[in-house]
Amino acid sequence: MDIRLYMLRIMMAVLPFFAISGRLNGQKQVASEYVLPIKNSLSFSGGFGELRRNHFHTGLDFRTAGRIGVPVHAVADGYIARILVSPSGYGLALYLVHPDGHTSVYGHLSRFQSKLEQYVEEHQYRLKQFAVDLTVPSGLFSFKRGDVIAWSGNSGSSGGPHLHFEIRESKAESPQNPLFYFPAIVDKSSPRINAFYLYTNVSGNPEVTALSRQRFETIGAHQRTTLKVKQPLEVSGPVGFGFQADDDFNGIGMRCGIYAAELYMDQEQVFSFKIDHLAFDKGRYINSHIDYEELIQNKRWIHRLFMQPGNMLDIYQSGTSKGIVLLPDSKIHAMKLVVSDARGNANVLEFKMLFKKKTITGTKPEYSKLFYWERINEFQNAQVKVELPAGALYENLPFLYQQQTGNRSFISAIHQIHFAKVPIHQAYNLTIKTQPIPTRIQGKALIVLVEPNGKFSAVGGNYVDGWVTARPRVFGNFAVAVDTIPPKIQSLSIQQNKTLINRQKIDFKITDNLSGIGTYYGEIDGNWVLFSYDAKSATISFPIDKKRLVMGKTHLLKVVVEDGKENRAEYSARFYL
Repeated sequence: MDIRLYMLRIMMAVLPFFAISGRLNGQKQVASEYVLPIKNSLSFSGGFGELRRNHFHTGLDFRTAGRIGVPVHAVADGYIARILVSPSGYGLALYLVHPDGHTSVYGHLSRFQSKLEQYVEEHQYRLKQFAVDLTVPSGLFSFKRGDVIAWSGNSGSSGGPHLHFEIRESKAESPQNPLFYFPAIVDKSSPRINAFYLYTNVSGNPEVTALSRQRFETIGAHQRTTLKVKQPLEVSGPVGFGFQADDDFNGIGMRCGIYAAELYMDQEQVFSFKIDHLAFDKGRYINSHIDYEELIQNKRWIHRLFMQPGNMLDIYQSGTSKGIVLLPDSKIHAMKLVVSDARGNANVLEFKMLFKKKTITGTKPEYSKLFYWERINEFQNAQVKVELPAGALYENLPFLYQQQTGNRSFISAIHQIHFAKVPIHQAYNLTIKTQPIPTRIQGKALIVLVEPNGKFSAVGGNYVDGWVTARPRVFGNFAVAVDTIPPKIQSLSIQQNKTLINRQKIDFKITDNLSGIGTYYGEIDGNWVLFSYDAKSATISFPIDKKRLVMGKTHLLKVVVEDGKENRAEYSARFYL
């Protein structure tokens, strides 16, 4: 047989497979033997790569019809490598390692499978703490695909009952887009482009003039979107673009994040990004990926289509221009934005641009000192010291400091450390001079963030020789306050320190006015008992454990809570059980 004919037959045989696989998985092809973690659930309320405060969403949030206690299944054969119990974050979570080099993660659970529950409880009592992060010996707990390993819940920082699910590449702990592992989850609808942004004064020299933006509303249906504005758009220098979009998953009104975007000028790609993997140590770069000022001021999530120099995300293809567009002549140029989801459904926005020479106007910013994004930056005077590490900024910054008069709530002036609308990537050292204070309360001093309405919240810090130093991760207005008020302990289960209302559990509400709950513990008859802590509801709870308590007698309960400045509160009561 002619070798060319033989190769042609081979290609004809395999082409249908690649065509089907490509359509199924959008722009990435992954073979999978995984089953759904929630049986028959093809619906989710949060998608991979969605824009969140200070991070990208790293998984899928499977819906559980508003219920707690839905069985959670192992998506593939594997063994438990890690068990996490926390009052915040993922709450109760399991990490299941698979032979194919991936790890599946199950978060916001209500409880674990019984042998895991027992293992965790033994460690909690040994360590005498509720929050644990346990590395489990390899192979100690193995499960088969489809086995029930836990039940869904609302633990940690969850905003409602659901299962947070991730697939990570095990070696690098790198989250992957789980949609590529579940071909049964079908999506036939395209993303929606809700608004388009044009940015001018993108020269990169913040001393000359500040970045400015124009927002354009859109008209669109299904796969085509247009601008509600006369075209061509006239520009007089280098420009950048951005857009507001979401993916109406399968056309049922669920707004999820998008997967990819591509920007073209005259059919040549000038910028693109694709979110098929993420890295936890780079998650905060989301504040450079988005228009952070627009989020802070107008609560809008905008994807930038151009890069700041300090943005180290690896999701971009931008060339040397970093997405900045400079029209080469005075002709009309055709622009196109393509926004797509993980299943390859796309929406296209086309518009035209024209260079028209005119004087660039803008507001030259007032500033105290120019900060450079790639260097260590310092500012200080007799009342304050500011030190930013290299890489804390995403671009050069005309830094502004101003001092304001304090009030009776503070033992310092109020210091404006630039503007809250500007993001910062790393924590920095902020040191503030205090008024003279008695030695007995110096250890209670801390820096607070003061909001425009006068309310303030704890940042933290330590007092040394008339100064308090803390490490904030935002700009804004700061002052020093003193926290001498102990936490509050409110019993929800025991009346008049003797009557047990609920014979199934003992619970309390614990709150603090400023520095926050630091530590807590509970004892019954002098023995430490396991009170779980739910930070959302500010409650601690001890389910009555008859294995650890003698029934038919009066017991002495004690609960002790300390805040972040070691102010202590104690509650004690006798009850009969």
